[in-house]
Amino acid sequence: MGITKQIKVGFIEALIMAVLFSFSIYPKLQGVGDYVFIYPFNLKDGSLYWVLFFSLFFSGLLFFLNIYYAIPKFLKNKQVHIYILSIIVLFFGVLGLEYLAKFPLQAIYNLPVNFETLYGADYDNVPMRRSLKIPPAIKNLVFLALSFGYRYLKDWKQLMEERTHKQTILAEKWRVELNYLKSQVNPHFLFNNLNNIYAITKRNNDTEASEAISRLSSLTRFMLYDSSSKYIPIAKEVKYIQDYIEMQQLRFADEEVIINLKLEGDLEHTNISPFMLIPFVENAFKYGVKIHQNSIIKIEIKIENGSLFFNVRNKIQQSKNNHVYSGIGIANVKKRLELVYSNNYELNISNDKTYFEVQLRIDNL
Repeated sequence: MGITKQIKVGFIEALIMAVLFSFSIYPKLQGVGDYVFIYPFNLKDGSLYWVLFFSLFFSGLLFFLNIYYAIPKFLKNKQVHIYILSIIVLFFGVLGLEYLAKFPLQAIYNLPVNFETLYGADYDNVPMRRSLKIPPAIKNLVFLALSFGYRYLKDWKQLMEERTHKQTILAEKWRVELNYLKSQVNPHFLFNNLNNIYAITKRNNDTEASEAISRLSSLTRFMLYDSSSKYIPIAKEVKYIQDYIEMQQLRFADEEVIINLKLEGDLEHTNISPFMLIPFVENAFKYGVKIHQNSIIKIEIKIENGSLFFNVRNKIQQSKNNHVYSGIGIANVKKRLELVYSNNYELNISNDKTYFEVQLRIDNL
């Protein structure tokens, strides 16, 4: 969960707690005359509301410290003894703060220390006397117990979401593997025959054809073997992209298509799920180049602090039905990014009708 979302959730939780606390206190305030003092703060000068505010504030403080600090930091890491000690410190620390908060209020509102100062021996017979006094220790224990229950519900919900996510990934993996097994026969047939044709062109000294077939064979090998791995070095994906670029440039005259490929960082020892970058490059060639028109495609792949930064930008030369971003390959990548990298990626695709640009960042590689 991101920091912004945590703040929003915490604000909503605090608001709900304040509303519930108000509903529990309000009935006790009904029917109380302004002249009657209560514990020893009253309604007339508003001092009572400050007492209720601090009472809620310190109990809420204990509630949230247990949920977001003590339980995840100690209890979840099986540091039970440290957790118990931290709860004791937090409990009595909050209790002390709540006790000390009353003295400034008494001084500000010039309130007596006790009722006897006002009513003398007849204090017990004061008409309409009503007290909101709840022992702070008992109140804080109730909030502490509620925090355990609430944290359990939060963790249970998160566990269910993680299980659902894992089941979705597993189902997608089975589907991909099944499709892969179904399509394996034809690529193997193609791969074996490419090697045969390559041998013939080499024998006939057809350098250009043999080089093209060699690159096509390399592309096929990647699709057959490397794509079945869960993760591969980014360098392998880059090698596929380079071979693909060379194959595409065979269709065009020299300098007709300029590819600006910039590589930076440790590509050999940083892994990625295969075919995450390739569809974007294929899309750039599909819509960014045209015979007898000069084109430039800019591709940047950078590894920095365990994150991948990938950028592809091309001028739109042709568009089918004005849906440059409608390819099955890109839609597939978006789905796989969500399954494999979940909240650890950011994908931005922009199309201003003149230029098409893809910006992808994947963290925690």
